[in-house]
Amino acid sequence: MVTDSSSPAGLRREPKQERSRRMVLAVEQAARKILLDAGSDALTTTSLELVSGVPKASIYQYFPSLDAVKAEVFRHEIKQHFEDWSARLESKWNTMGLAEGLAMIVDSTIKLQSALIDLDAGFYQSHSGYFGVWTAYDSYSDQHDAGADLLKEFFARHYPTMTAADLDLRAQAMGRAVEQTSYHILRDNPDYRHQPLLRELLLSMALSFFLPSLI
Repeated sequence: MVTDSSSPAGLRREPKQERSRRMVLAVEQAARKILLDAGSDALTTTSLELVSGVPKASIYQYFPSLDAVKAEVFRHEIKQHFEDWSARLESKWNTMGLAEGLAMIVDSTIKLQSALIDLDAGFYQSHSGYFGVWTAYDSYSDQHDAGADLLKEFFARHYPTMTAADLDLRAQAMGRAVEQTSYHILRDNPDYRHQPLLRELLLSMALSFFLPSLI
């Protein structure tokens, strides 16, 4: 399957009135329930109408396709994930040690990727570039390279003499390594998320970017 980094289709138009916003939210919540309870094949305009109580005609007013519905479910899942993560981070980030900070990043990555795979593994794979952890965090923060900047600031606190170029490379390499390794492992076998060894291996890999070179 080809990985697509472009933005999947979204809403035809943004709902402006409260009634319209409630209707769109009802469709998104219904779609999420159907995807989790019955799988992607069960998501149809008929099932959406039955579960959400929103007529098909009204669904089509805002969603041009079922993929557009899925995309909004994914975006809402990502937004909620990073809102929760940012709230936990706010009280700890400035004082936590290197290993603790990297553990938070590893845990967050596994949790988000697992949630998106549970919703629709095929759709996630088709748009894994767009819904990738780093891209998703940049989109959530509305800032290019927000994830890299966060890591660089964190690493600089622990390695104050490290050059800006080395900090940047470590942030990019470590972040991408954790993201891509966990994505491919969980894509091929989602059950690995339940094994503590996966977390241990990813955390060891993340920490290895700060060990003295063996070369």
